[in-house]
Amino acid sequence: MRKAILLCTLFALFGGILQAQQTKVTGRVTDASGNPIEGISVGIKGKSTGAVTNTVGQFSITAATGETLVFSSVGLVSKEVKVTGSSLQVKMETSNATLSEVVVVGYGQQRKATLTGSVVTLKQEDLTKRQVSTASNLLQGLAPGVTVQQQSGRPGADGASIRIRGLGSIYAGQSPLIMVDGVVSGFDMIDPNAIESITILKDAASTAVYGARAANGVVLVKTKRAKGKGVQVSYNAFLTKQEATAIPERTTAVEHMELSNLAEQNRTGNPSAFLYTQALIDKYKSTAPNNLDVIDTDWLGLLLSNTGLMQNHNVTINSAGDNTNIFASVTYLNQQGLIPNNSHQRYDIRFNPDFKLNEKLSINGVLNINSAKTIAPSTGSPEFIIRQAIGLPAIGGGVYGPGMYGTAGQTNNRNPLAMAEAAGTSVSKNNSMLTKVGFNYKPVNNVEVEGYWAREFWTPNGKTFVKNVDIYVPNLTTMGYDKVGVWPGSTSLGESYSTNVRTTYLAQATWSKRFGANAIKLLGGAQTEEFTYSGISASRTGFLNPNQPYLSLGSGNLNNAGSAYETALAGFYGRLNYNYDDKYFLEVNGRYDGSSRFSQELKKQWGFFPSASAGWIFSKENFFKGASNLITFGKLRGSWGVLGNQALPEIYPFAVNFGTSTYSNPTNGTYNYINNITTLGYALLDAPNPTITWERSEQANIGLDLTVKNNLTITAEIYRRKIDQMLLSRPIPNYIGLNAPFVNAGSMENRGWELSANYKKALSSKIKLDVTAMLSDVRNKVLTLPGVPFLDGGSVRTAPNQALWSYFGYQSIGYFVDSNDVKNSPVQFGTAWSANPAVGSKPGDVKYADISGPDGKPDGKVDSYDRTFIGNNFPRYEYSLNLNLSVGNFEISIFGQGVGKRNNYYSGTGAVPFSSADFAASLLKMHKDFWTPSNPNARFPRLLPSGSGGNNYVASSQWIRDASYLRLKNVNIAYRFPASWFKRTGTPISGAKIYVSGQNLLTITKAWKGFDPEINNGNAEFYPLMRTMTVGVNINF
Repeated sequence: MRKAILLCTLFALFGGILQAQQTKVTGRVTDASGNPIEGISVGIKGKSTGAVTNTVGQFSITAATGETLVFSSVGLVSKEVKVTGSSLQVKMETSNATLSEVVVVGYGQQRKATLTGSVVTLKQEDLTKRQVSTASNLLQGLAPGVTVQQQSGRPGADGASIRIRGLGSIYAGQSPLIMVDGVVSGFDMIDPNAIESITILKDAASTAVYGARAANGVVLVKTKRAKGKGVQVSYNAFLTKQEATAIPERTTAVEHMELSNLAEQNRTGNPSAFLYTQALIDKYKSTAPNNLDVIDTDWLGLLLSNTGLMQNHNVTINSAGDNTNIFASVTYLNQQGLIPNNSHQRYDIRFNPDFKLNEKLSINGVLNINSAKTIAPSTGSPEFIIRQAIGLPAIGGGVYGPGMYGTAGQTNNRNPLAMAEAAGTSVSKNNSMLTKVGFNYKPVNNVEVEGYWAREFWTPNGKTFVKNVDIYVPNLTTMGYDKVGVWPGSTSLGESYSTNVRTTYLAQATWSKRFGANAIKLLGGAQTEEFTYSGISASRTGFLNPNQPYLSLGSGNLNNAGSAYETALAGFYGRLNYNYDDKYFLEVNGRYDGSSRFSQELKKQWGFFPSASAGWIFSKENFFKGASNLITFGKLRGSWGVLGNQALPEIYPFAVNFGTSTYSNPTNGTYNYINNITTLGYALLDAPNPTITWERSEQANIGLDLTVKNNLTITAEIYRRKIDQMLLSRPIPNYIGLNAPFVNAGSMENRGWELSANYKKALSSKIKLDVTAMLSDVRNKVLTLPGVPFLDGGSVRTAPNQALWSYFGYQSIGYFVDSNDVKNSPVQFGTAWSANPAVGSKPGDVKYADISGPDGKPDGKVDSYDRTFIGNNFPRYEYSLNLNLSVGNFEISIFGQGVGKRNNYYSGTGAVPFSSADFAASLLKMHKDFWTPSNPNARFPRLLPSGSGGNNYVASSQWIRDASYLRLKNVNIAYRFPASWFKRTGTPISGAKIYVSGQNLLTITKAWKGFDPEINNGNAEFYPLMRTMTVGVNINF
């Protein structure tokens, strides 16, 4: 009996020992969809021991069998799991979907709830509701503080400019750094169906890890990688009809002649003066246009004759398994323009593989091949051709038959229809390939090592061929047409070819550890980037056969050129993340960068760029429990940092720059000086600055994140950016004979605020609502410009205490009412009242304010001292509203976007009747609203011929117009077919959606009719933005 008791006791003790034996527990934490979650705290209940999940959701912790592991994180429902073995798979549910989102940040990722910087993430569903040819346009209105402006609808050139929190430099570039899958690149060529997310880093805390190139913010584009299990194939296609959002209305032939006569009468003071006889005008009124003796050419109708169709086809393949995952995407885009011989087509192939070799080592890669081709007329830009069609008189002959073009009423016979249709084309091609190979290695617990090699290779080449077209005039005797010449009078061919290679190496390591309530993550790495360029070009004239555009067949003006250069960047970076109790957060970043653009000898190449940020989730404090039912999450955060900018147009601004030059004879200005022949040699062209270095941007940000009742998310931020040591091209005296060097001088600042709110709620089992509203503003001010009082740009000027490149001119105060008004007003531009109709101001002319003089006080006359700052075209008070409603299988998306304050300057063909610097112009419909004694509040001054407007059209507030607008940017209505339909029929389709979409459907603005308020500076030389109607389909197999 005693032996039995002893034996039982021994078994019990042995069992206790086994129970208490420690074991290494590894596992993986995922969300409800199976995606890995980084940064999950893993602790043993009742103990301070802990761990943190890595980038693929894996963790490792030592625990005893039977102990309980606690998994927790902000935005997720905490979960307890008892240890029963050495491996665990844990799936966590979200308590707030927004807070639990994983956000891509610089060289890593974090959950949104723990961010301390200013970051906005756009998911694929945000990007695929608008059908565009360039991905940059997708960002408009989707992120507060991010200004996206599209200036053209031209195929292949309709990408938008992106400015994050205002203008960040004068000469050193204002665009953000674009990173695609961790590699510097562009993303306008990527099909949105291949993009998983776009993350915009706005403040120094989030961008400092990129150092020298992050002063203007960073845009991180993450393309898709295979997920789940098995193979899924999807086909996405759309067909779009494009038309101009706005284009000015032209006057008819009769209106042109009658108003030309009136303008001549105003010019001469002779009421009987005329340019066109009344008999001719009456004939035009009584006779239908016949393209012989009665010509009323609809230039815009004839020119805007292309289909304007755009089609896009995309196939993606998602193949996922235990150890091999492959995502592939193939896209074809074809975009036709509004005018003939104007199109863009693109092929894009993407291959993103992932291979898991073992539990510690995995390999990933990217292969992206892109081929683009753009066609445009060769004898002028599409914008210039359209401006001619807007401004030419209707009485000019357009086209009389196939290949028979009129003179367009021009002495040089230049005809925009001939330019677009028959005078040759300019073909631009660009083939590119991006290759990236990377690895991820986990040698020990809590340590990850990763690196990659990437190489992007692109070879743009262009071929521009100009050929003659036949010009005809009507022959009223034969009632036919006679050829009178050719235009442009000579043939030419130009070709260019360049090779661009960017090679990047990166290696980094991370270490993470949790000690009780304390969690630490360290990141350190190094990166190098080398860029090489080489290009050649050649041109010839005198081609006899227009069907043989080959350089070897050109007989004249043999020109050849070539150039090459290299640049390099190197950097070392590090980041520390500290988290206490998932409540208090600290992040410190630093990067040490070197650039080949600055002098190594003078130790100007390297710069250090630090940042620090902190966050406090105050909603977790005990004192806040009383409000937790209303405000379920609240976080206050702040950041500070310093960034650099080196994006000068000059490659080596610190070094002497020699170039080839023909020596000019200082006596007679000819090149025949040395040995009486034209001599080509080397000359110093640019003044160097050996001490030039980084432009410096110091940034501070304060943000507040709130979640109200788990449905309403509010984010508010204020910030300040101060840019000093600006890279300026400061003017130098002309007698030096060199281009001015870049120097570090001057400073400016941007101050702004941002507010966004998102409301999500399931109104019922079938109705879901998602609404996002945004409002932001940024104010720019130049602080100092040492050595120069201002930087002049004609109608714009940069000066201290003013916004960058503000409009500068005279202050108009209406029109002169009568002769006494002219006599009793300050003398305008040195010319007093005169009875001569061609001298001085007259009733109906613009009257300007006398606001200053040589001593800064009004002096009774209007001259250059009276110019002042009169506006700025950078958008202020940008806002948007995005409404998404799903009702059963129907999805409705309505997106509106606008600008509350913006100015635009109208000039040239867009403002001045009968005026163009390069062709004989007519006038527009809106010009008919001109001043007369009975129309004193007209939009335009008294009507005068070209060249006779006097001072009416100098840069002044008269031509500064309100360009604020509200635009119905997009409406998308989709129907998603029930999956059960396909199951019943046995088809291989797993899901399908059809949709219709409209872009730029309605614009409310005070801008002049026919001029899109989004396009800067209306001189009528523009390619209209597009209003589009789209039908599309998404099919999944």
